[in-house]
Amino acid sequence: MIRKTIQHFLNRHQIAENAGFILAVSGGADSVSMLHAFQDLNLKIFVVHCNFLLRNEESDMDELFVRQFCENHKIAYKIRKFDTTRYAREKGLSIEMAARELRYTWFREIKQKQGMDYIVVAHHANDVAETIFINLCRGTGIKGLTGIRPVNGDILRPLLECSREDILHYAAEHQLDFRTDSTNNSLNYIRNKIRHQIIPVCKEINPSFLKTTEENCMVLEETEKIFRYGLQKLRTEILKNEKDEILLDIAKTLASPAPYTLLYEILHPFGFNKTQIRDILNTHDTVSGKQFRAGTNILVKDRTCWRLYDDSKCPYIYQRIGSTGQFRIAGQSLEITLFPRPANFEITKDPKIACLDAEKIKFPLTIRNWQAGDYFHPIGMKKNKKKISDFFTNQKMSAKQKKECLLLVSGNKIAWVIGQRPDERFKITPLTKQILQVKLL
Repeated sequence: MIRKTIQHFLNRHQIAENAGFILAVSGGADSVSMLHAFQDLNLKIFVVHCNFLLRNEESDMDELFVRQFCENHKIAYKIRKFDTTRYAREKGLSIEMAARELRYTWFREIKQKQGMDYIVVAHHANDVAETIFINLCRGTGIKGLTGIRPVNGDILRPLLECSREDILHYAAEHQLDFRTDSTNNSLNYIRNKIRHQIIPVCKEINPSFLKTTEENCMVLEETEKIFRYGLQKLRTEILKNEKDEILLDIAKTLASPAPYTLLYEILHPFGFNKTQIRDILNTHDTVSGKQFRAGTNILVKDRTCWRLYDDSKCPYIYQRIGSTGQFRIAGQSLEITLFPRPANFEITKDPKIACLDAEKIKFPLTIRNWQAGDYFHPIGMKKNKKKISDFFTNQKMSAKQKKECLLLVSGNKIAWVIGQRPDERFKITPLTKQILQVKLL
């Protein structure tokens, strides 16, 4: 059965039989049976075995078994030892994730060196059922219930339709020796608890449980595709990009069939957790300004939308300018020029240009972000001063726009909220002789 299953797998996924296959062989019944079937099909193979040094002498015996098996059957192979425990500690990973990273990185190195096409692993139907239960225990969406993909890029899993019993039967039929991992019987591991305590009960309820699981995975995989299709359509309706911000329309989110799930799918990739997303959803009818942070990502409740931006892209700016000329500041070009006031001079209304009385300006100038407590006298308000924060609010600026807005400071006075409003104290008057023009290019 194993041989036919692999043959059908290659045909179904249109994989050429003259392709090159890197076979991951642990020494267990599943990988040894897979190796035997691939060799029996006369396919181009190269065996790799990882010794993760996690089970002392037992790991070394597995390595020796694979080495001898390959040499006895004249199969090309490569074996590598990994200090998995140290790697996991250095990378802050679980042992399982560390071993996964190590082996797949190495597998791809071997694949490239040997000029092969695919990496083949021996996951089977029992692994699929166990993985689904693990995902259910840890929390999952539809994708976590679709099992293990038979083809994932260059990784092939041709035995997913075979049960553990099918594999043991094949090994016995062909008189194949194999290694048994002693930890497979330990109930200290989640997968083993599911394997020995939950799967048997499921088989009592439904003797065809593994086949039913396979069929359910196929249905759920299609369901997940429909879900992704609908999600993409909803995303296009509620999302809008505005420079470096993502805007999420609140009303359209609430009008969707599943607001929480929609918001979760959008925000979870940015690091927001389930509790935060529920709290974000609950701000839909609150006043603007509520903020949520996930790493460098910040989401702010606005009047009609939630605004999402990366705070690391709003760096702190403090730059001194000692003369006229052109300057590059925070990705923008600024030009400062000095000239006598023309007789017919008219002050521009362009917000990107500030014309200031040069005699009132003191060099060096400073360009910086706004700070709490900053105030200025917006031109036209004469003696009335206004907090920069209140000015931003009146201008209906988003949190990100506030962070990015820069100030031109002369001495300890704000001469221009750059791109917004000059200060009354520096305005051009009939007595002005020279003009200092500051322009955003």
